[in-house]
Amino acid sequence: MMDSLLARPPEEGTRRLALSFLDQAAAAFPRLADPADSEALHDFRVGLRRLRSCLRAYREVLAGSVPTKLARRLRRLAAATGPGRDAEVQIDWLRSRGKHLSPGHRAGLSWQLGRLGERMSAAYAELTGHLGARFPDLEKELRHHLSVYQAEVHLDADGPRSTLGTVTAAILRQQLDELAGHFTHVHSASDENEAHRSRISAKRLRYLLEPLAAELPGAPPLVKRLKSLQDLLGELHDAHVLEPELAAAVETAAAERARHLFALALANQPDEARRRAARRRTQEPGLLALARQNRQRRDELFAEIEADWLAGKADELFHQIEALAAAMDGP
Repeated sequence: MMDSLLARPPEEGTRRLALSFLDQAAAAFPRLADPADSEALHDFRVGLRRLRSCLRAYREVLAGSVPTKLARRLRRLAAATGPGRDAEVQIDWLRSRGKHLSPGHRAGLSWQLGRLGERMSAAYAELTGHLGARFPDLEKELRHHLSVYQAEVHLDADGPRSTLGTVTAAILRQQLDELAGHFTHVHSASDENEAHRSRISAKRLRYLLEPLAAELPGAPPLVKRLKSLQDLLGELHDAHVLEPELAAAVETAAAERARHLFALALANQPDEARRRAARRRTQEPGLLALARQNRQRRDELFAEIEADWLAGKADELFHQIEALAAAMDGP
C-alpha cells in the first residue's frame, strides 16, 4: 500500500503538491479561450495562487528547484491576471446596487459600469495574448524542475527522519503566528493594511491545510472556518479598494463636465444652451451615493469580523490548528 502524502519524504511530498497545483492551472488554461466559460480565469488564477503559495511555504525544502528567474516569471504571470479580475469583481458589486439607487443616481452607476467594462475588456484581451505566449513554456520549465530532485540520505542518522507532515507542522505554526500577529493590529474598519495582511495569512494557512485535509482528522472543519474568514476579509478588501476608485471617478466626471461647459462658453453658445448643459443629469451624485453604500458595506463587514473573530474570538480556531500541528509532529 502506498504511503500517505504526509508520510513521504518532504522533498518528494512538496514537489507532488506543487505539481498538483500546476496541473490545476494547466487544466484551466485551454478554457480561457472560451468566452462563455466565466470560471476559467478564476480557476486558472487559483491554480497559480496555490502553486506560488506552496513554493513560498516550502521554499527551504524546494531550495534550488525553481530558479529565481523562473519564480519571477511565475510571479509576473500571476500578477497579470489581477486587473481584469479586479474590474470584474467591482462590476458585479456595482450592478447589485442599481435597485438601491434613486432614478436620478443611476446615470452615475451606468457611467462607472461603462468605464470598468472597457477596462475589463482591455485587460482580458491583453491577458489572453500574454498567457498564450508565455504560459506553455513556463509550465514546461516548472514541470521539468519540479519532477526531479536529489536528496542526501544518512543511514546512520539518529532519530526519525523528516516527513512532509513534520515539515508542514513547523510551517503551520509559523503561519499561524503570522495570522495571530496581524489580527492584533486590526482595531477598526480603517485598518486596511493589517486587515489585508490578515486575509493573505488566512489564505496561506488554508492553502497549506486544504490539500492535506483528507489525511488529517478534524482538518476539514478548520479549513471551512479559514475559508469563511478569508471570504469576509476579502470582501472588506474589495470595499477598501473600491473607495479610492469611486473618488477618482467623481474627479473624472466633474472634470469632464467642466470641460464640456468650458467648450460651450468658448463656442459662443447661447446662455440657454449653457444652462441646459449645466442642468443636464450628471454622474457625480450617483457616484457619491455608491460611495456611501460602499462605506456602509465596509463598516458592516468590519462589524461582523469584529463580532466573530477579533478580541480573542479566533483563539479557539488557533488552538485547534496548533493541536493539528502537534498531531502532525507525532509518529
